[in-house]
Amino acid sequence: MESDESKQIARLQSRVAALEALLERRSRELRLIQKHVCHRDMLVISRVSAGLAPLPFGPFDPEFWHETTALTPAEVQETLETLWSSLEVVEPG
Repeated sequence: MESDESKQIARLQSRVAALEALLERRSRELRLIQKHVCHRDMLVISRVSAGLAPLPFGPFDPEFWHETTALTPAEVQETLETLWSSLEVVEPG
């Protein structure tokens, strides 16, 4: 009769094998998707798949930010409202 320790090792080995198979499948899927979408879309897909909010659109997208040391006047309230409205709420899946 197998010991409890042997059974636990066999069970864990089975779980590792299943997780490796899932990881291989996910990697194949991501490589296929990556061939057909732009870099930003790939980031959004990865973030949403991980349960994170997608990147913001429009002027608040980090790709459109231009750093400068020059000070400019801003409409703080309007900017904050636009910033918050640019984000989408992601429901936990």
